Amino acid sequence: MENDQFAPKPYKKELFIFKEFLDGMRNLCDKYQKILPHIKQIRKRPKKYKKRIKDPQAPKMPQSAFIFYFKAMKQTFQKENQGKQFQEITSLIAKKWNELTQAEQEPYQKLSEEDRKRYNEEQKQYSVISQQSFSKYLQKKFRYDQRDSDREDIQPKQEEEEEDSFGGNIIQNHS
Repeated sequence: MENDQFAPKPYKKELFIFKEFLDGMRNLCDKYQKILPHIKQIRKRPKKYKKRIKDPQAPKMPQSAFIFYFKAMKQTFQKENQGKQFQEITSLIAKKWNELTQAEQEPYQKLSEEDRKRYNEEQKQYSVISQQSFSKYLQKKFRYDQRDSDREDIQPKQEEEEEDSFGGNIIQNHS
């Protein structure tokens, strides 16, 4: 590009236009670089996800043995470690849980099994109730559709008149 003096005459005009284009692109890139930090800040904002709606009648999930142990030991660990944050206390309880033997974990395992049985029974009842309500919905819908089909009179197809673009009537048979 620096040797534009050696370029043939018909290409000098095109070379000039191309240089103008490159200058415009440089200016555009410079403007973009100035705006870029603001764009990065906008993109760093967390996305808002819609929370999934849960059925309030659905049974609560069963708790694990660790959760039962955690609930039992939470107060004692908070009293022993008053200056520490909740996350630190939770990690201490988790370490203690991992150090327990099977015999020490057994009462919490039994509580967990009982809770799982409770959940399974509630889930069976919930599924029966939800199936019944769904079947009632289908029955109502079927009755509604049945009424609509009874109301419709079966009529023979008739010829309809439509106007064409020139204002004349056209007889069409819809089949």
